[in-house]
Amino acid sequence: MSQGIAEVNDINIWWEDFGDSSNPTVLLIMGANANAMQWPLEFVNPLVEAGFHVIRFDNRDVGKSTWVTTEPTMIVSQDGIANAEVSYNLEDMAADAVALLDHLGIDKAHIVGASMGGMITQVIGLDHSERALSLTPIMSTPGAGLEDDTLSPPTESLMQGIMKAMEHNMKGEYMEGLVCTYRELTGSRFPFDEEKFREKAKVGMDHGHNPFPGHGAAVSSSPHRKDRLKNINLPTLVIHGTEDAILPFDHGQALADGIPNAQIMTLEGVGHEIPDQMIDEITSRMIEHFNSI
Repeated sequence: MSQGIAEVNDINIWWEDFGDSSNPTVLLIMGANANAMQWPLEFVNPLVEAGFHVIRFDNRDVGKSTWVTTEPTMIVSQDGIANAEVSYNLEDMAADAVALLDHLGIDKAHIVGASMGGMITQVIGLDHSERALSLTPIMSTPGAGLEDDTLSPPTESLMQGIMKAMEHNMKGEYMEGLVCTYRELTGSRFPFDEEKFREKAKVGMDHGHNPFPGHGAAVSSSPHRKDRLKNINLPTLVIHGTEDAILPFDHGQALADGIPNAQIMTLEGVGHEIPDQMIDEITSRMIEHFNSI
């Protein structure tokens, strides 16, 4: 295992890798408002044991990477989410990921992304396809925003949870904010375990918790990809839970339907999460996907 800072695109990107760097690489891209610690070792280790070189990193604005935005950029109301400021978008974040591969001397990688990371994964598949061996978007979407009313909106209970979380964050009660949000993101199959969540969340917070990253604004300001999915010519595995509160299951189905020859792994009763109880099953399916290429 090694780690470091890549000075790319006028910012610093913190990274950490596992396994033999001469093996095929798996690049893990985390979602909005979350740093690399959200990819736990329990997820990383099976991939390494299967013969892969694994990289996890902090996107800009979280963890130990450069924080571009440190003040609230989102206004949450009953009518939805309005953007107050946009300083970068998903294309910039995809460029960060590709520049990290350049920094580490890696030509191609299996690109795996969760939530917003899955959106970045799609951008890499569309705009930097020569750098990808395969794509695995997890609990993601071809585009979040009001411009596509054919996909289901977030649940009302989640929106209420996000508003409560914003109230906690404005008071500096960041852990309480996370609890409010992640309770609503958890599906019924594996009920929310608050004590266990707090233990895991503390690891991420200790690594560097920016309560006000510009990720939501980056997602909302980025072009919808639905009409471009047909141009993705890479082996793709979509993984999505049937009880996702923020990106409901039809978002994952839209990816699987839109990307030629994509496969989908449906997680019954699972929300916007990678449950500990399913890590072995999920990583096994991913390894099968990688090895089929």
